[in-house]
Amino acid sequence: MAYDLYEWRWYKFFFINTYKLYDCIIFAAMTIAKIYQNFFLRNLIVNTLVYLVILACIYDEVRLDGHSWSYILSKIAMGYFPCIVWITIFNICIIKPFLFHKRFKIFFTLLAAYWTCFYFFMNWFLPLVELGNLKTLQIVSLIINGCFFYFLHIVISKKMSQADKDIMNFKSELSFLKQQLNPHFLLNAMNNLYGEALLEPEKVPDRILNLSDLLRYQIEASKKDFVLMQEEIAFIKKYIEYYTFRNERLAVTQKIEGVHDQIEIPPLFFLPLVENAVKFSAETAEPFINLDLKVNCRSVVFTLKNNYLDSGSRLSSTGIGIENLKRRLEVYRLKHDLSCKKEKDIFIVKLSIWHLPTAV
Repeated sequence: MAYDLYEWRWYKFFFINTYKLYDCIIFAAMTIAKIYQNFFLRNLIVNTLVYLVILACIYDEVRLDGHSWSYILSKIAMGYFPCIVWITIFNICIIKPFLFHKRFKIFFTLLAAYWTCFYFFMNWFLPLVELGNLKTLQIVSLIINGCFFYFLHIVISKKMSQADKDIMNFKSELSFLKQQLNPHFLLNAMNNLYGEALLEPEKVPDRILNLSDLLRYQIEASKKDFVLMQEEIAFIKKYIEYYTFRNERLAVTQKIEGVHDQIEIPPLFFLPLVENAVKFSAETAEPFINLDLKVNCRSVVFTLKNNYLDSGSRLSSTGIGIENLKRRLEVYRLKHDLSCKKEKDIFIVKLSIWHLPTAV
């Protein structure tokens, strides 16, 4: 019995500490991921490590010469930083726009010209700062290692970006499912349908179909990275139509221009903005919403205006919807501008997005 108790305690101790270790590893991984996503911290750490590696490689040689540490560090910097600048410019200005876009002829031409210029520049620069001559093996090693680390960075960034998207999509899906299955939302919908069934029973099938379409689209769209702009606009129209049915006083003006069937957008991007407009305008005596959406090539400008009670409102804005939208814009790495302002009793929100993807 005593042996069994001892064994149980040992297992308990083992599993508890294993779980704590697992938590520590997850926390460390998340911390490293956050640091890596920070451009300045990432480059500071990487460059410091490379600098220390170079110092370790040449330490025995420079120590024998009896030079001071300040002299050694300055000499390494003189040779290291020009190389980093040339590698960075090559990666950003030649690899990214030409190799990644499969413009191979231009890429290989620029590759030869660029590194030939670098070779002659360093052959002039290194003797000038008393660092010897640049050898062919050194320049080949520099090109290979510089490009390798850049490609590694691209792969890591894409993986982290995809992980962020998956997490955001998962959270969004849960949030939308909670909203869809919210008893209060469904109760109001059923009450409205019941009331109309008594007064205008011929309209009930259309209302049920409208509500069903809303729920179905939210479930399906939240599982995708991108949906067609036309699908998103159709959903917003159905959403507004449903709430116009619920609140006959609500006046809605919609102006949509330039939409074609190839532009894509992350799903349910406009929903938080429209939800807020519907919710806060409903408190006013004459609620209205003005929706203006303009699409030009791969850019979209979405403007929404609604009235609200400047004082005496029973609603409190948590800002969660806007903050979630901002976070999703960051996760999808979309070039955008989101602004919100109040003019007397009118709230105006404007969302501009550039370089949206296309279906083809």
